[in-house]
Amino acid sequence: MVTADYRRPWWYRGRHLQTLWGPLLRRFVRVPLRRERLHTPDGDFLDLDWLDSPPGRAPLVLILHGLEGSSRSHYVSGLLKETAVLGLRGVVLNFRSCGGELNRAPRLYHSGETSDLDWVIGRLLHR
Repeated sequence: MVTADYRRPWWYRGRHLQTLWGPLLRRFVRVPLRRERLHTPDGDFLDLDWLDSPPGRAPLVLILHGLEGSSRSHYVSGLLKETAVLGLRGVVLNFRSCGGELNRAPRLYHSGETSDLDWVIGRLLHR
């Protein structure tokens, strides 16, 4: 692990500017994604969006979006682009009802509930 102190640029003052920088001022980069739907044991589904570049058996980075985000969020697209630059594959887990379609089960996405994440990681490890 590398540890370092973060020092913001002098012009990057305040929490609000730091929050607004990404969605308002950063250039959005769209990356080509391939959607895979996983059917969950409770009769619902989870969508994974894959960045297949580079092809093959490159290491895989699992990306989790923030609250009400998705694979289409600006910060996720930027992170996917950087994984490709580093020669890694990327996959985004779209939490329940965050992938552009409402889920079937009455269970909703909750950021503190990790059983979906655990199930997806298990599936990815056994490929």
